Amino acid sequence: MRRRKGEDEHENLERWLITYADLITLLLAFFIMMYTFSKQDAQKYEEVSGSLKTIFSGGSGVLKAGTGRSSTTNPMSTSGSNSEVKRQLENEVQAMAGPSEKDPSITISKDERGIVIRIMDRAIFDEGKAELKESARETLKNIVPIMKNSNRSIRVEGHTDDVPINTSEFKSNWELSARRATEVVRHLVERYSFPPQRISASGYAEYQPITKNDTPQHRALNRRIEVILLESSNPGTQTERPISDPPKGTVQ
Repeated sequence: MRRRKGEDEHENLERWLITYADLITLLLAFFIMMYTFSKQDAQKYEEVSGSLKTIFSGGSGVLKAGTGRSSTTNPMSTSGSNSEVKRQLENEVQAMAGPSEKDPSITISKDERGIVIRIMDRAIFDEGKAELKESARETLKNIVPIMKNSNRSIRVEGHTDDVPINTSEFKSNWELSARRATEVVRHLVERYSFPPQRISASGYAEYQPITKNDTPQHRALNRRIEVILLESSNPGTQTERPISDPPKGTVQ
């Protein structure tokens, strides 16, 4: 009996090793998961890290369903700065191109209109056509969430070079540029339920070039689509105007 009792005491004294081993295993799995996030998806890594910091500081740290973002952090909210939204778009474009290269057909810039996503026509349309390429659909798919969550009004502008066009479908560059811009707008509204009240299309033909139309290379730069996340105070944004009676003497 004395020997049996000694064996039981020895066994009980070593039970803490089982709990300790379980804890070490869980910690190892946790750090492997965090390391994987940091390598594969930097944004998700930041989200998970932010949630954990909130939990350890006493907050809830609950991720909103369907968004994958912490309840304490929403970098693409209405209050997001121009710089923050621009950085997110640049990161997304860089991710599409790959870690060691840059896609020259898509650029992100900022001017008095707002944040400008400039897409060269060869990346989005075939020559003289207005149907979106499959690759263009993938490009738009990656940047649509950022545009929608920014809560900004969007204007899609179509631009061409100065080479005249006269086909059965397009009688001039006006029709081609406007149709291309409208095609992008229609795709965003129909495919991604982009709020139609926040988006518009404009066609400028060859009359707003970014460089001279003196070489084939320069003409290629002028053939483009510009998706503009407008400044809230930009006069180009649509605002409702009160309907008033026409002045006396006018013909209705």
